[in-house]
Amino acid sequence: MTTSEIITLVIASASLVVAIASARFAWQSADASERQLALVERKIGMVTDPAKMTEILPVWYIDRMGQDNWGFGLLLASGELLAIERIMGVSDDGQWLEVELLDGSGGPKEVSGHPVLYAGLKDRTHGSVRVDQVQAAFELWTS
Repeated sequence: MTTSEIITLVIASASLVVAIASARFAWQSADASERQLALVERKIGMVTDPAKMTEILPVWYIDRMGQDNWGFGLLLASGELLAIERIMGVSDDGQWLEVELLDGSGGPKEVSGHPVLYAGLKDRTHGSVRVDQVQAAFELWTS
């Protein structure tokens, strides 16, 4: 075997190693892209426009509670009342409410024997509630 044939064989072997490594990296990249796509498809988007929220939840939730700042109560499956000021958004799959919690500075501690839950801190009033845990929604007080 001549020197040029040996060099050609080494270059061909190196090219084969690079091609195999490239194929492996491409496969790993494609696999990672598929996993990322699956994560993106599972993400929940929030709808914040009250007109659009009525397409996801019943109008009686949104017409008042999505547009007014007031004292509303959400009766939860646990038997507690969650005190909210308003609904800020609804997940596009209709499973979550994004709410502004009341801070409890002047509201009732219980209503008809149900304890009322307020925001734990006055400057941390945002919360998320699963729609399937809400049994009833109503105003906590009148004007």
